[in-house]
Amino acid sequence: MDTDKYGYTLIELMVVIALIAVILSISLPGIESIFISMEKRELMELKRDLVYARNSAIVENVNYGFIVNKGKNIYSITRQEKVSKIIKKVELKNGIEIVGNNFGSSLTFTPSGAPAGGGTLDLINKKGQSIEITITPATGKVNLYVDRR
Repeated sequence: MDTDKYGYTLIELMVVIALIAVILSISLPGIESIFISMEKRELMELKRDLVYARNSAIVENVNYGFIVNKGKNIYSITRQEKVSKIIKKVELKNGIEIVGNNFGSSLTFTPSGAPAGGGTLDLINKKGQSIEITITPATGKVNLYVDRR
């Protein structure tokens, strides 16, 4: 018998593949939690951007706008003087989807911090939970509500 040849038997290969499968199955729930945290981070950034627009309008004594593009799942913050200047533009791509709103395509924060109208931004996440961000008309307070179904 020739002992100079090295190789793996079919059983050894199957054992190695089974061990890799077990290790991957243990790590998969961790990957799902990463996506959930990215979704939460994206949602909190949206809320912070609304608060930023309100506070910037107060501090700089100029109108700020929050513009929503439902079709492209994008929102932007604009500084509205003689010519509107885009301060920030964000595409929601980590699981949050803009479903609709009741303030049209834009919401304007006046120098007093109050929105010109107020309203609600309706969102949905990958799990199908509805998320509602409300902007109070008189004060501009931003509230976040998540349906826990």
